[in-house]
Amino acid sequence: MTEIAARLARPIQRLGKPSIFFVVSAVVVAVLGVALLARAYTLRDSVLPGVSVAGVDVGGLAPTDARARIDEEIGARLDQPVEIVVGDKSLRVTPSNIFRVDGAASEQAAYDSARASVSARLGALAVPFAMHKDVQPVLRIHESGRAALADELAALTKRAVSARVAMEGKDAVVVPSREGTAIDDEAVLASLRETALAGLPSFDVQLQSVEPAISTEAAERAATTARTITAGPVKLELEGDGDIGQLGRLQLASLIRFEPKAGAVNVVLDPASVERKLHPLVKPFTDNPEDATFRVSGARAYVIKSKNGTTLDVQGAQRAIYEAGTGPGNRRAMLGLTTLRPELTTKDAKALGIREEISTFTTDMGASSSNRIWNVHLLGNYLDGTILEAGQTFSYNEVVGPRTIERGFREGQMIFGGVLIPSIGGGVCQTATTIFNAAFEAGLPVKERHNHSWYISHYPLGRDATVSWGGPDLVFRNDLKHAILIDVSYTDATFTVTFYGSKQGRKVSSTTSSPSNHTQPTMQYAIDPTATAGSETVVAGGGPGFDVNVHRKVYEHGKLIREDDFFTRYTPQNPTTVYGPGGDPPGPYIILPTSG
Repeated sequence: MTEIAARLARPIQRLGKPSIFFVVSAVVVAVLGVALLARAYTLRDSVLPGVSVAGVDVGGLAPTDARARIDEEIGARLDQPVEIVVGDKSLRVTPSNIFRVDGAASEQAAYDSARASVSARLGALAVPFAMHKDVQPVLRIHESGRAALADELAALTKRAVSARVAMEGKDAVVVPSREGTAIDDEAVLASLRETALAGLPSFDVQLQSVEPAISTEAAERAATTARTITAGPVKLELEGDGDIGQLGRLQLASLIRFEPKAGAVNVVLDPASVERKLHPLVKPFTDNPEDATFRVSGARAYVIKSKNGTTLDVQGAQRAIYEAGTGPGNRRAMLGLTTLRPELTTKDAKALGIREEISTFTTDMGASSSNRIWNVHLLGNYLDGTILEAGQTFSYNEVVGPRTIERGFREGQMIFGGVLIPSIGGGVCQTATTIFNAAFEAGLPVKERHNHSWYISHYPLGRDATVSWGGPDLVFRNDLKHAILIDVSYTDATFTVTFYGSKQGRKVSSTTSSPSNHTQPTMQYAIDPTATAGSETVVAGGGPGFDVNVHRKVYEHGKLIREDDFFTRYTPQNPTTVYGPGGDPPGPYIILPTSG
């Protein structure tokens, strides 16, 4: 007999001699128990009878059937449009654009919820007592649909507008605030779910009042303060120097700014405007700061101490003018000066580690015109004193800038297409070649370097560098642990660049290959738009072209840290037949630029 039958029979056994009634009752109960067990076994994976999901009867259905019914019937409800009424406006929404019924999760909820309500169990099988239970379905939200609904609801509201205050001339003018409205999006979602599941056509939404961040009263209080400040002029005194002028009503008004904060409007005096207005008045009483600089002597570099300057105490001036304009006094503001530190202090300069010579290089001017020498000296002045901190990259064009007449440069010469032509700033490559070789000897990584078209004998073979504004550049990086000071010195015959920093056991060795792959000069052709029409002039050529390679090895404390090649291909110095406008060169030609 089953455990249930056994339990039912025990009270009968305790009576002693069983009667026919009790025997029959025991048999009936045992039969019912067996029937219940059979029914429980049949429904072990099904939703219990009497269970529904939002009114959809799923009792006794197998999981697959229950899910299908939930998906179909509740999905149909979600497809029915619902009208959301907001005051005198409304919008129609299809709930299925926002909600998606999860049939599997809903069926599981119905299954679990019903069995949790049954107190009698047999092993893992809940006894299927008759019951009536309605379970809420599991709905998933489409985030895109939620966002679209939020946008549509927002269109039915009115934005709260804060009061504003601004200076117009000498007066403060207030624009009043406006109350707004808002809708609780989450409450609307809950109501839409409830309405859709109930199969109702619409529901009402209450608008909520939204107070502006800044009220009209708060703006009016700020306006009153501003009007007090501009009620009359404020006389200015400089501590220790007496009267230095005054700010009139219109000038005071131009200093005022209104800053909304935490429901209030603060009246402040704009620091930049205060400094701009008062700087001319206090400038005669201030001192300019002096940056720390470096002085070089032979192989050593020394720091020249910086000096602090003085300038207007802007924060103090703001406070003094505000108090003079709003306080009970005689509308006088006492101004003061404060220390103005240099951009490069003595401490900062010493920390750069610029102490001694780490490389130097000198090039000869060669045959140079006075204009070329002038340009080389001017370029040296632009380069001199440049500090390249550890990790920084040097760009010749960025440091020197454009070579123009307005910046003091004169006409020299440059190579264009194998032709020597006039050019403003001629001589620039003398300085580029020299600084390249100083970087080369310091063992610095060179990121960009271009050689001249021709071999120029007063430059080291394969170690020249050419630059052009808007064109080729010379770029290298300071990979040392300390900064580098670029020091420039020159005469009319030589140009020298010396790098100062801190030595870190670096040594450089290099080898230059023999010239190879020689190419002989041949006639080339050009048109000069500035020449006489129909003219034809032959410019003599020079030496051949060839290839050469410079191989560099960089050691640090005896360990090889860098090995690189600088390949150069020089073109032959071709003779050139130059035609004026209208000329007809017999072969390929170049057009010479009209200005350098």
